[in-house]
Amino acid sequence: MKKFSFYLTATMLIVWGSVSAQPKFSGLFFGDWYYMANNHVGSAKTMQAFDYRRIYLTTDYAIAEDVVARFRLESDPGASSLGAGNNTGKLSTMVKDAWFQINKVTDGGNMIIGLQGTPNINMAEGIFGYRPLEKTIQDLHGISASRDMGVSFNQKFSDQFIGGLLLGNNSGNGVWTNKYKAAYLYVQYNPMKELTVLIDGQYNGVAMSSFNRTADLIVNYANSSFSIGGQYFMNGKNSAAGAPTVKQNGISLNGWAALTDNLRLVARYDNYTPNVDYKNTSLGTSTQSFILGALDWTVKKNVHIMPNVEYTSYASYTTGGVSTSPDPDVLLRATFYISF
Repeated sequence: MKKFSFYLTATMLIVWGSVSAQPKFSGLFFGDWYYMANNHVGSAKTMQAFDYRRIYLTTDYAIAEDVVARFRLESDPGASSLGAGNNTGKLSTMVKDAWFQINKVTDGGNMIIGLQGTPNINMAEGIFGYRPLEKTIQDLHGISASRDMGVSFNQKFSDQFIGGLLLGNNSGNGVWTNKYKAAYLYVQYNPMKELTVLIDGQYNGVAMSSFNRTADLIVNYANSSFSIGGQYFMNGKNSAAGAPTVKQNGISLNGWAALTDNLRLVARYDNYTPNVDYKNTSLGTSTQSFILGALDWTVKKNVHIMPNVEYTSYASYTTGGVSTSPDPDVLLRATFYISF
């Protein structure tokens, strides 16, 4: 039934986009062949498969002058295997975006209402690019959801400054379950076309007398030949009244360089600490170092093949006087990306 509903919705979107000049139909598709050459979990070693990691099907529609809307479906095998939307482990779909935007609510400002992207995840993805290779550091470690249901206000103050505020349910793409809400704030500064500075933060209540708060800084320089940048975040959360605050932080360095007109070298390094106060006392608090290297070959416009390798190491930790050195994770992939 769910498969039928997906195909019916997809067909309706295609027909809608073909019979009217206003709707815009688009999508993307990326995935891999992967081989887990090594892993700190023994049972994961030598795992290999063909897999896709994301499919988008999107319709953008101009409802009226200065009012636009978006409806986007996503299929994510990672979410499906965890039972998102079903409990069978089968591939499934979910609503990724469902919002409408009112432009010119102020001079240079707009308002968005509905299920929409959060600035601390989506703006980082837009600045660094290469989401088909890997999630940004906050997204990768579950610091914040990439979507929330709510209302946002975005303002262009000048050619160099923009800023915004999102008030949301703190429910991600899921169903609202409690009364505690989230606030996201950002300011972006572009002193020149190639240079971007982004400061953003998130605060949300989890339960009475508890909280989850994040601060984030991104600096990136990009031109037609290369890009180089970094991201640093701090997060503190308190799960219950009187409980200690869990502090975590991370830094991510990203870059790419054009080797030819259709070939780039891509590299990234992350350092992430899950619990600053109890660092390296267990695998769950062990500092992680992540390295990604890739080649991005543009086969045709909007068609990319990206062979890549991910290496994740875990700091040694001591429990009960016993020192443990986890094996590193080594993941080999041939990634494809198509957009239309």
